Order: sequence, then structure tokens, then C-alpha cells
Amino acid sequence: MAMTDLVLEGGGTKLPGLVGTVEALADGGYGFHRIAGTSAGAIVGALTAAGIGPQTLRQKVLEQDFTEFEDLSAAFRHVPWLGRVQGLLLHKGIYVGQALHDFLATALADQGVRTWGDLKLDDPESAIPPERSYRLVVIVSDVSRGRMLRLPWDYEEALGIDADSQSVAEAVCASAASPFFFRPRALPAQPNVAGGDSVLGADGGLLSNFPVDIFDRKDALPARWPTLGVMLSARRTAAAEWRPNATTFQYAKSLLSTMINAHDRRHIDDPSVTERTVFVDTTGHSSTDFALTTADKLDLISSGRMAGEKFLAHWDWREWKERFDRK
Repeated sequence: MAMTDLVLEGGGTKLPGLVGTVEALADGGYGFHRIAGTSAGAIVGALTAAGIGPQTLRQKVLEQDFTEFEDLSAAFRHVPWLGRVQGLLLHKGIYVGQALHDFLATALADQGVRTWGDLKLDDPESAIPPERSYRLVVIVSDVSRGRMLRLPWDYEEALGIDADSQSVAEAVCASAASPFFFRPRALPAQPNVAGGDSVLGADGGLLSNFPVDIFDRKDALPARWPTLGVMLSARRTAAAEWRPNATTFQYAKSLLSTMINAHDRRHIDDPSVTERTVFVDTTGHSSTDFALTTADKLDLISSGRMAGEKFLAHWDWREWKERFDRK
């Protein structure tokens, strides 16, 4: 079995596209050593890193009603419109996010994974320091202090907290807390380190939606295996991404898109990255459409699988190293 590290882009409810690509890569003979992800990528990454196989993951996604994740406070069950307004105005997000947390916590616990200590990785040959040796890394935006958190790597330095005792499901939910849709998650911290006893963790895509270089070796030794990326968008040119911004609404959408994507633009403009990235065409699907039908999910899974198979048909690790990694 060939080995790879894997980086999964965020994309909200377009998540089934990631599942299809993971399935294609696994069927193509790849095992996943470490996985990093943001938002939807953090969800798929966590479940995969915990040991859930592609076929089981596919089944979980097909069986799960995504509208259940649009959870409101119990007091507003019969007046949902009021609950949405109350959540947005008083709690910084329309939906509570407890249903997503419970789904993740249960699925991970079934695999024996509850805290980050359960995802420790014994990897003495890695260039990554032993204290950062985990099977999973998720990106979270610390909106309390305006900084990016790479969890579990940054628990100790940025929050003053022992990583191994912290909940994996809680960190993943923070990474997936899309602004104004889900309430940000309160992550515990030491006041003398973070300035308070908690920080607000929100969608990691605000700061890095595709952290493709997170596992790249920074020392003088050659990489042992590739780091492959998966993006939930077709490969685009700069001209194709031009927006008219003719109305205030279009301008607001462009601002949000710029905020989410600009940090990672330098990666996508780099041929050494695009050549090791799977681009999944999710045209016609919205990242905030929780009412996905089974047909919608199967379409996204199929798109992800086809993109993965197309990538593997031309991917050559040795050729990539000759072109871009001459250590």
C-alpha cells in the first residue's frame, strides 16, 4: 500500500465530494498517514483518521439527514424563525451546533476516539516534532484574538492546555462553525496564556481553507511520501474567477470569498501544489444547502470519486519529485 498525507479543503455541505475522493484514493491503493482539514475537511478527516473506512463513511453520509444539523434551542422548536433570529442576535450564530457535535462524538467514540490523546502517532522518522505527532490536524479561527489555531498542535502554546485531554469532536465543530450559521465554540484556555479562560473558535476557512503545506518537510531531507490535497471546486483560471461586483450583495459575497480564499491563493497559483491536488467539480451545489437529497449526495460523491480516479490516472510521485522536490 502506498502512503500519503492528505489535506482536505472546507466546503460546508458539499462534504460528500470529499468522501468520494477519499474513497477513490483508498481504492487506488493509498493509505492515509496524517490528515489535515478545515470545516467539512475537518469532519471527513476526523472520521477517516479515527479509522472509519471509505465505504462506512459513505454510508454514514448517505444515512445522515443534514437538516438535523440545523438545530435550534428547544424553547424555539415551534417558532423556528424566532429561534434563528435569537440565535443570530444573542449567540452569534443561527444554529446551536449540538447535533453536529453529538454526531461526531458518537461516531468517533465508536472508534475509540474521544480526546486528542487517542490520535497520537508514533513516527520517529518524521520532521514534525514528537509533541505534534498526531493523525489529525484541524484548522480553527480564534476570533477572540484574531489568529489561526492548528489543533492539536497549538493547544499548549496558544491556549496553555494539554492537547491530549481535549475533545476531538469539540475542535472539529469549532473548525466547522461557519460564521452566522453556527455558534462559535468556546475552547478552554489558561488566562495567563490566552487572556481569558476560553477563546471563541470559528470556521477555520476564515484564515486557511486549504492548508496544503502543513505537512511539507522544512528540513533538508526528501519527503517520504506525497501530501495530496483535495479541493471542492473545479480548477479555475484567474479570468474565470473575475466578479462584476455590480451590486452591494455581489460585493458582500466577493468580500467573504476573498477573506476565505485569499490566504490559500498562493498555494493554488503554485504548480507544485496544483499538480498534487484533486479538484472536485461541485458546480450546482451550495455549501449551505442542508436539505441535500440522497440523489444530491450521490452526485457529489460521484464527482469526488471521478475526480480522484482522474487524478490517479496521471499522478506520478517520482515525476513530481523530479520536478519540484530536488532534495
